[in-house]
Amino acid sequence: MINVIIEKSKETKNILMYIGLFLFFLGLYIFLDFEGNTNYVVMTENFGLLIVSIHIFINIIIAVLSSIMVGFSIINHRITSVEPKGSNAIPFLTFIFGLLTFGCTGCVVAFFTAVGIAFTPIILPAGNLLWKIIALLLVIVGFIWIMYSIKKMKCKIKAT
Repeated sequence: MINVIIEKSKETKNILMYIGLFLFFLGLYIFLDFEGNTNYVVMTENFGLLIVSIHIFINIIIAVLSSIMVGFSIINHRITSVEPKGSNAIPFLTFIFGLLTFGCTGCVVAFFTAVGIAFTPIILPAGNLLWKIIALLLVIVGFIWIMYSIKKMKCKIKAT
């Protein structure tokens, strides 16, 4: 099934879909960087160019993996009318994880206050790079799970 999806991925409409998904996910993680650290110039002044480069590199990896996960799931759904379990939830959960950990501190406090959880945000070194690495690991696990689900999926053929 993976080979069929890879072949379908080469169609123009799907390439455009991947580009759109990539830009969307990259934009989300750049937004989280800006919410947690103002902008990349301030981050560079505070943490150095290497740390900022690592943040940007991880953003790109997360965006690529998330766009492939969602794109493969969409193409798979078009072909089989079956969606792999967790295919679209995993990128969403990593974004929520990012928002609640290395995103906007004021938003996090307001959110947890609204649901009745006492919470004191802890700022980790290097612009919360540890949380971003954990989010990347979550995306990698999700990516492996989706690829496994699609690989093991069987097409139902209706006898006429």
